[in-house]
Amino acid sequence: MKILKEEYKNWDIYYLEVDKKLLNLGENLADGKKLNITNIYKESQRNYVAKIKFNNKYYVLKSPRNEFRIPQRRFFTRFKDGEVLTTLKNITNLKKRGLDIFATPFLAMVKREKGVIIESYIILEYIDGKDAGEKKNEAIELVKKMHSFKVYHGDFNPGNFVFDGDKLKVIDTQAKKYWFGEYRAHYDMLTMKIDSYREMKYPYKKDFWFYLALFMKRLKRLRSIEKIKKWKKKKRDQGWKI
Repeated sequence: MKILKEEYKNWDIYYLEVDKKLLNLGENLADGKKLNITNIYKESQRNYVAKIKFNNKYYVLKSPRNEFRIPQRRFFTRFKDGEVLTTLKNITNLKKRGLDIFATPFLAMVKREKGVIIESYIILEYIDGKDAGEKKNEAIELVKKMHSFKVYHGDFNPGNFVFDGDKLKVIDTQAKKYWFGEYRAHYDMLTMKIDSYREMKYPYKKDFWFYLALFMKRLKRLRSIEKIKKWKKKKRDQGWKI
């Protein structure tokens, strides 16, 4: 699966060679043409996620708006690929290496101004299935596979796994690589255990990285920290650039 690139107007469009027809969808987005939107899952200043129909097939369209509305995050996109292109590259590469457990990303498009991202979209495989629900242990096994490739999920909860027939697939991850110890692997597992699955049997040895991840998890849940996060979210939704 080779990733191709086309420069179209003010956009860089990246797409899988096997899905060249989707390039037309990217061009339509860049032109501001009306899309066949069948369902909107999220629509906020932080995220836009919708189900769309194109050439008689369904896809998921996502725009990670927080990346270009929060000033510090937008600044750092000058030096990075950005969320949508990172997702396309990482998952495509992992599939080539034999880790075929993800909803497939087909196309990513990025618009920059003076080097920073000001708008972006990703087109993903649509899966009409239920989330992990009571099958949390199956989700844990998939994330363990990710960790064996030294990549992490980043938001490990049952809602980010969908059944495609009888096969569970991972969604809503950039599948980023981690480098220093197993901190990210433990943080993934602690997120599932603390937030969604209290009775979960912890799958890893509780080493230094476990306790560091546990400390950070607890730190972020302090009332004072949560109040600051809620205040910042409220002000950002009001248009504040913080």
